[in-house]
Amino acid sequence: MKINLIIPSFYPATIYGGPIFSTLHTSEELSKLEDIEIFVSTTNTNMYSKLDVQTNTNIKFHDNFYVKYYDETKVDKFSWQLFTHVWKDIKSADIVHIQAIFNTPTPISLIYAKLFNKPIVLSPRGSLGNWCIDNGSRFKNLWLHYLLKPLVKNIQWHATAQQEANEIHFIYPDANVTIIPNGIEYNKFQKANLLSRVEYLKKYTKKDLVAEKVVVSMGRIQKKKGFDILINAFHKMLNTYPSSVLLIAGNDEGEQKVLEKQIESLKLDDSVYFIGSIEGQDKIDFLANADLFVLPSHNENFGNVYIESLATGTPIVASKGTPWSEVEEYNCGAWVDNTVLETANAMLRILEMNREEMKINSKLLAKKYDWKVIAQDFKRFYIKVLEQK
Repeated sequence: MKINLIIPSFYPATIYGGPIFSTLHTSEELSKLEDIEIFVSTTNTNMYSKLDVQTNTNIKFHDNFYVKYYDETKVDKFSWQLFTHVWKDIKSADIVHIQAIFNTPTPISLIYAKLFNKPIVLSPRGSLGNWCIDNGSRFKNLWLHYLLKPLVKNIQWHATAQQEANEIHFIYPDANVTIIPNGIEYNKFQKANLLSRVEYLKKYTKKDLVAEKVVVSMGRIQKKKGFDILINAFHKMLNTYPSSVLLIAGNDEGEQKVLEKQIESLKLDDSVYFIGSIEGQDKIDFLANADLFVLPSHNENFGNVYIESLATGTPIVASKGTPWSEVEEYNCGAWVDNTVLETANAMLRILEMNREEMKINSKLLAKKYDWKVIAQDFKRFYIKVLEQK
């Protein structure tokens, strides 16, 4: 079974955050399964630049796993090379899996797949949330109702959570949706270096700091992530834990200066630090040695970083704009409205709970999402899609 995965950007374009890793790991684990071949069609965009990769040729990542990068004519906007050549990839596939909505490869790939009578799977990847639609270009509604609507009949939709399935049904009530979550390399997140509080803060701030509690967050520095809510909530938390520190990791996408002004106005310059993007072992250590992870995002279809934090044993506070209600059931975090008051109260509540017990519960929940389990779910889904053709 040959799967053609079509996505606007792919590894190593890590500037785009969690979805880059989730598609990489899904593809890796699927390609290890019997009778599965993965061929990725993507572009060499890296948001503000281009990846240094060979274009318009299949590059072998692993056995049964190949990636073809098409040159991006206008970076992060449009690839003429993909537009004119991706039909060849689609024609040779058994299933076409498109992972994007508001990107130019999506409509052209849908048209080609229908021309060649290929089964189609479409993954919105968080782009259909109310907040994303309401705070985006007005063109988004035109795109959904006039460009995509005629093309999405009789396709199979993939959602990463019930929340995303509801978002799909709100726009396309008759959509056939299957829920398969993202996953995690669970074992990798068990290999954290345990640091003293002083060592930990020195590592990520380059300063000699003392802190009663350390709260961390991670994500692209943009409005959607709700960092302004987090900073205000942390300010309230300092009434109870005055010597605490908040560390925020991630690439700036135009919001950091606004947040720095907020920090300055609240006189939090010595308590809140932006530490830039971190990956690999640095990210694991960053999450594992914190007391609490908080990200009051306005909308996430999954939010890989939440499960990554849980896998290291660090409890989370997630907003109801995310699908992480399970943390309440597993007693390893809070799932609350993304208001300042609700977030602050949740932070205080979790910080007062038994840290070792929360660590055990966090890992228990995260283990459900190991990529090997998720890959088997995808294989069953693809078999079902072929049978329904």
